Amino acid sequence: MKKYIVALCSAALLLLFAAACDDNTGTLGTSTTPSNDSITINTATYQATSRSILVDSVLGKSSIVYFGRYTDPETNSVFRSDFMTQFNCVEGGNVFPPADSIKGDSAVRFELRLFFSSFYGDRDNAMQLEVYELERTLQEGKAYYTNVDPNDYLAPDAKPIATKTWTARDYILDESELDDNEHYQNVNIPLPLEKGNAILRDYREHPEHFANATNFIENVCKGLYVKCSQGDGTVICIDQVCLNVSFNMARTDSTYTTQFSGSQEVLQVNSFDNKGLDPLVQDGTCSWLKTPAGIFTEVTLPVDEITKNEQDTINSARIAFTRYNSKHTSDQFGITAPTRLLLIKKSEMHSFFAQNNVYDGNTSFINEDADSNKDNYLLKYNQYVFSNIARLIINCRNDRDKWVNKWAIDHPNATEAEAHAAYAAENPDWNKAMLIPVTPAMDASGSIVALRHDLSIGSARLIGGCDPIDIKIITSSFK
Repeated sequence: MKKYIVALCSAALLLLFAAACDDNTGTLGTSTTPSNDSITINTATYQATSRSILVDSVLGKSSIVYFGRYTDPETNSVFRSDFMTQFNCVEGGNVFPPADSIKGDSAVRFELRLFFSSFYGDRDNAMQLEVYELERTLQEGKAYYTNVDPNDYLAPDAKPIATKTWTARDYILDESELDDNEHYQNVNIPLPLEKGNAILRDYREHPEHFANATNFIENVCKGLYVKCSQGDGTVICIDQVCLNVSFNMARTDSTYTTQFSGSQEVLQVNSFDNKGLDPLVQDGTCSWLKTPAGIFTEVTLPVDEITKNEQDTINSARIAFTRYNSKHTSDQFGITAPTRLLLIKKSEMHSFFAQNNVYDGNTSFINEDADSNKDNYLLKYNQYVFSNIARLIINCRNDRDKWVNKWAIDHPNATEAEAHAAYAAENPDWNKAMLIPVTPAMDASGSIVALRHDLSIGSARLIGGCDPIDIKIITSSFK
C-alpha cells in the first residue's frame, strides 16, 4: 500500500513538473512583453558578392621556415621561398668549452643543417641552393613582410660561400635509417672550413663576442641567406636551422661540436615570390584563396539592404563560402585547402596582424570547425561557415551613420542619398570584408590566443565572382 501511495505521489509531482517546464518554447521571450505588444520573427536571404584580391606580401611571423620552389599543377602558378636567418648564442658565454681545451684554431667540419619534418612536392626531385653571408643585420623589432628583398642585406658583389644540390630524401642513408622514428630529416650543407676557423680564433681573442645572441650577431656572424637557385617541385618546411662548428679537443683528440641555432629568440625571415596569379585574380567565375601571400577573397556585404528597416533587430546573419573540388592532382603533392579563415572588416586587416589581435566577434570572425553534430564543415559540406556576422553588418552601418551625421552639419541641404554617396566615395571599402587564411595558436586549454597568416602552401577555389553568396538573416521586431 505504501509503495502504491509513493507511486501516486511521484506521478503527481511529475505532472506538476511537466506543466511548469513545458518544452514548448513558442512563447519563450514574450512572457514579459506587454499584452498589447508581440515579437515578430522574420527570415530573409540577401546576397553578397566576392572577388579575388592579389596580395603581394603578408607579415611573415612563423616558427616554420619554408624553402624551395613549386609549380601548382592546378593553376600553373609558381611559388618560390628563400630565407634569411640569424643564429642564437647561449646566454652566458658557455657555448664553447674552455679555450685552452680546444686543439688549435682549425675546425674539422663547418656546416649548415636544415631540419624539416614535412615537405610539399616530390622527395626525389633534385634542387639546388646557394648560401650567402649577410652584410647587414636584421633589425630586432622591425616588422618583416614576405616580400622582403634579401639583396638589401648582402654586399653589392656578394658571392655564395656554398652551393648544394639536394633532395628531400637523403640518399646517403638507407631505407631502414630513413624509416626510423628517431631520424630527423635534414639537408646538410658543408661550409668553408676557413669560416669555421675564423669563429674559433674569434672565440680565443674575444670571448665576450659569445656572451649572448646580440654580441654574436653584431661581431661574429650577422646571419646567412639561403637561396633556392635551381629546381622545381619541392618545398621543405624547416623546423630548425643549425650552424655547427666541429673541432678536436686538445687532450683526447676527440671531436666536439658547438651548435648555433636559428630560433624564435633571433630573427628568421621568409622571402616569398609568387608568379602566375594574375589569371586567377581576373577569373570572374569564382574567387580564390592562395597561400602563402598570394590571393585573398574580398566580400562586399549588402549592408543597406539588410539594415533598411531600422525597426528590425538583426539577431543573426549566417554566411557560408563553398569550395569547389579540385580537378587536378595538387592534393597528391601536399597542396590542400586552408582550414581556418579569418573574416575581417577590410579596413582593419593590416592592423589586426601587426597588433597581434585575436578575433573579437564584432569586426573579426573565424570560421566554425563543425556543426552541432560535430561534423566538420569543410570535410562534409565543403564549406567555410560563419554562423553570425550580424555585428559586422551593424558596425559597417554605424560607422557610416556617424560620418554622415557629421557631414550633414556642413551640408544641411544635402539628401540622405547624397550623404551616403559622399561617404562611399571617401570610404570605398566601408561595406567590405576580407577572407584570409590563418593559422591559430592555442593555449593549454585549446583556446585560440593568436592568429598568424597561413604561410603553408594551400589553394581553394570558392563559389563567388559572378555567382552571389547567400546571407541568411533572422530579424525580430515589436508589433
